[in-house]
Amino acid sequence: MVRIQLHGRFVVVVEDRSVEHLLPGRRGRALVAYLACRRAAVDRCELAEALCSSGAGLTALLSKVRAVLAPVEIVGRQSVQLVLPEGGLVDAAVAAEAAHRADAAAARRDWPEAWTHALSTLFVTQRPFLPDLREPWVGEHREEVGRLHRRALTTYAEACLALATPTELASAERSARELVRAAPLDEKGHRLLMRALAARGDRAEALRVYERLRRMLLDELGVGPGPETRAVHEEILR
Repeated sequence: MVRIQLHGRFVVVVEDRSVEHLLPGRRGRALVAYLACRRAAVDRCELAEALCSSGAGLTALLSKVRAVLAPVEIVGRQSVQLVLPEGGLVDAAVAAEAAHRADAAAARRDWPEAWTHALSTLFVTQRPFLPDLREPWVGEHREEVGRLHRRALTTYAEACLALATPTELASAERSARELVRAAPLDEKGHRLLMRALAARGDRAEALRVYERLRRMLLDELGVGPGPETRAVHEEILR
């Protein structure tokens, strides 16, 4: 069994042994993380640039990392790829696949399945991505993770609203509030929050959310809420 964890504490498990402490320092961890993130073959020059490593230095680093990861393979010369055995897992890849499944289930309006897969994504993306690494590519990938997290939050909140139990409505409200905090000018989070509050019986607070959004959009962008948001507002008023 091979497992690589990139969110939260960096972990590499090979044949039930944690081996991340055997990797050659920060650059060894960054090498494994970069290849695990890309999942496809990476040009050697791109890899050297990402790791701020010379050609000879990269060759030595790859040799040391291969020795630690065996029987996991790093294959290729001009293009390099991390090849996991069957059943091997990278938490970032699991989260991305779960988000895709959640979106597909939501499109079918299969809300129990959408709920399950969106929550699987959130279990991973709620933890920071490689918090101990500072390479530029890590920062760029954190932005991608943020977008994936918000996407899963949106699907999860929509599923919770559709399931409509008291517990799920409370979860929808929490998720919507997190979306609003993360992207205050994105109307989608506000709409979800308005719907969750109204579904829980707090129409007055739902209307206050709309009014705060209306003022913020006017102050920041000089526009009013869009038609979808106005439609939710009108539905609450009825």
